[in-house]
Amino acid sequence: MGTKNQGSRSYRRTEKGFLRKPDSYLPVRLAGDLVLFVAHGINIIVMHLALQTDVMKEKDLKDFHSLQWKYITIWNLVRRIAFQNAYLLMAIACDISSLFKILEENKILEQIKRYRKTFFSAVVWPSSILVSTLFWPIFLYDRELVFPSYIDKVLSTTSNHMIHSFITVVVVWELITFPRSAPQSHKWNLMQLALIYVAYLVVFITNYHITGLWPYPLLYSIYGTIYFPLFLFAVFIIYLIAYFIQWPLVSLIHGSSKKVAE
Repeated sequence: MGTKNQGSRSYRRTEKGFLRKPDSYLPVRLAGDLVLFVAHGINIIVMHLALQTDVMKEKDLKDFHSLQWKYITIWNLVRRIAFQNAYLLMAIACDISSLFKILEENKILEQIKRYRKTFFSAVVWPSSILVSTLFWPIFLYDRELVFPSYIDKVLSTTSNHMIHSFITVVVVWELITFPRSAPQSHKWNLMQLALIYVAYLVVFITNYHITGLWPYPLLYSIYGTIYFPLFLFAVFIIYLIAYFIQWPLVSLIHGSSKKVAE
């Protein structure tokens, strides 16, 4: 059994998972993260170019463009830049350092390595799972409720899947190839999760009171009824479930760990 030092404590593997020698997967994880990062970058460029075409002069697309920063779809694009791509850059830097023994004593890099697990656990994983879990059932039931068909004129099916499906590929890849342990306390993680949720609520509710517009047709149907607060509550519950479901999966794949004093 391996022991991983972290300060005055260590993590001792107490139950074996499917991946019994996680360190041997570091080169594979690094290669995969590089591919995922490049794929995200290419799609962002393609989407940006699509939004510069003359078709954006059409009324529906003008409205979409004016509301783009209120759409969870576009927030997800930003999240890919600020969250997923930032995480992938973080992961790439950490793994290059570990693989090639570069800047191992650098204090900034050590802090990045420590925060990497928290960032993935509290921000990247739950937000990505939430988007995919919410979007596809509603889209398949009636896409006009969340992603009106006129958006296809600027965002292709491939881009749609990159926004709403590929993000899950990224986090599942990391879940499988990046060993972690459940924190002793989830308080700090849940505070970050709640902050992101509240920030999104503030954006689209404030926009409605200023412009009278909702970013999704679904919200016009339920606003002013009991279903509106229930919907927001349900979204938050799914968000929490998305966060907590990662820990039994981590244990199943990598085995459980017990923190012990050295």
